[in-house]
Amino acid sequence: MSYKVYAPAEKAVLQLGADELIACGKGAFVKCDSEKEAEILLVSEESSKFMDSFSLKSEGGKLYIRGSNCRSVLYGIFEYLRHFGFDFLYPGKEGEIIPEDPAFTTDGFNITESADRQFRGIAAAPDVENLQEGYDLIRFMVQNKYNIFFMEGFDVERPGDNYSIVDGVPPLQHVEYLLKDKSWEERREIALKRKTMVEYARKYGLLIERGGHGWNYGVPEHYAANHGLTPEQGRRELQAKGKVNEQALVAVSTWFQICLCREEVRNIYVEHIITYLKEHHHEMDIAAIWLGDGYDNKCQCPECLKVPFSNWYLDIFRKVALWAQRELPELKLECIMYFETLEKPASNFLEGLDNVILNLAVWRHCYFHALDDENCRLPGWTPDYRNNASHDDANDMRIINFDHYSAYAGWRKVVGEKIPCLLFNYITHIQEPDRRYMSYDMTYLCSYFNDFDRLNFAGMVDCQCHSSWDKPANLQLYGAGRVLWNKNDNDAQKIRKELFEKLFGERAAEVTAYCDSMYKLIVSCGNYHHSLHFTPEKTRVLKKGLTEMGSRLAALGPLPRGREGYFKESLAGLMASVDEALKKISSHS
Repeated sequence: MSYKVYAPAEKAVLQLGADELIACGKGAFVKCDSEKEAEILLVSEESSKFMDSFSLKSEGGKLYIRGSNCRSVLYGIFEYLRHFGFDFLYPGKEGEIIPEDPAFTTDGFNITESADRQFRGIAAAPDVENLQEGYDLIRFMVQNKYNIFFMEGFDVERPGDNYSIVDGVPPLQHVEYLLKDKSWEERREIALKRKTMVEYARKYGLLIERGGHGWNYGVPEHYAANHGLTPEQGRRELQAKGKVNEQALVAVSTWFQICLCREEVRNIYVEHIITYLKEHHHEMDIAAIWLGDGYDNKCQCPECLKVPFSNWYLDIFRKVALWAQRELPELKLECIMYFETLEKPASNFLEGLDNVILNLAVWRHCYFHALDDENCRLPGWTPDYRNNASHDDANDMRIINFDHYSAYAGWRKVVGEKIPCLLFNYITHIQEPDRRYMSYDMTYLCSYFNDFDRLNFAGMVDCQCHSSWDKPANLQLYGAGRVLWNKNDNDAQKIRKELFEKLFGERAAEVTAYCDSMYKLIVSCGNYHHSLHFTPEKTRVLKKGLTEMGSRLAALGPLPRGREGYFKESLAGLMASVDEALKKISSHS
């Protein structure tokens, strides 16, 4: 017997959902084009683009899988499959649990679920040599109820292109920095390949976030044209002045700030952003309007220093947001608190705006402590954002938890508590031990999520420079998906136990024991507030412990479907970080 599945012909995402059922069912489901004949009906209520909920209801001999939007219907489809023994543990077919002979039925369903966190996102810059890995990540996101796919940057056409391409050479944007040795033709090809990831995410109904750093394309050159200057003269005039990070001195790049005290310059900025959004708004649901990346590169001229840098930024942002509020009401604009904009603004530029999301990007997040733990800051040192002193690299001083929280609390006092804010996270991005311990036990990660309500955060986007998933067992992304959807599903040991039993079967207890030992080792070596090469004794202890863990891993032997390879990869990455630090320690001895 095959169950007839109906999806409206005009709803491409629901048609894909029906195809997912058919592919998993191996003959148990077939499509039909009649609601009356169908036994399973896929229904998008289109009640909310940004808020997710779904239900599975058995009514009148039929099963209705409904969602607040098409994406949410897919959540319901994958939940239906879980009911019969399927599961989706990490990206790709290898991470899927597929029962041999599931006994599908449409009777007895009365399930309703809603997301506890509005923002449940992953940022990826895929390896274009292995785009399949990126496609697998996107499918995993929907299978595990993530809702935002963020790819930073722009496609081939970018803001201010008619001014920023000088002598045929486009500037380097932030996300192109690692491609600086490639020709423009090669970069263009990479951009087009990455675009297929966005198109694939759209197929699954994910919200698309684009932009990020790099909106200042062409602003100095446009200013130069207004004043009869050469492009080089315009760049020199608007170049950040004073003691700045060396990245700010790059001539043709968007990885820097410019002098923003002149209203004309800010208005050019606004014009370029609006011009781009008019043409490309259909490519995104959230436009991340950030300034240049990097820290301590704000202009230090007397006029720029008169007010917080956030004022200059928010003057630009507000003008764009007011225009978008009138012309593109479906588009959300993201305002960032990060490095250069951490000093709170002097007044509420966001008043009256209902199309704005805040983003607190905590680059050095210590997950051992709550974000607002005032003891989680480096003693005897206070960051000075106004004067380009948010970091002191020579003495290994940097902003960590409480510094970020203090900035966020300052912003909240100015702009109020109503605007939703997401945390931009780096839980699976950094390869060093200060994130890796969460790959073995997510107790601290669950505590972090538990603080969201108290601190008024509406969710997170996890920054992954590459689309590769968390090693060794995808505990972070799998667990985060669960807790972000259901804040009461936050038992770290239960989540790990369920994941490991599905991945490793009868070997789960042995793998758990190995993970407990690795977790204990990494955590015992400290909070990682300082770089490893500044803590030689800790680093040597870590080196010895990792060597011993290598022997334990070898004794563990083969795991189901070769999954010991992921543990070896994780161990090798940890050891590489330690060896690099020891080399620096030795060179300074």
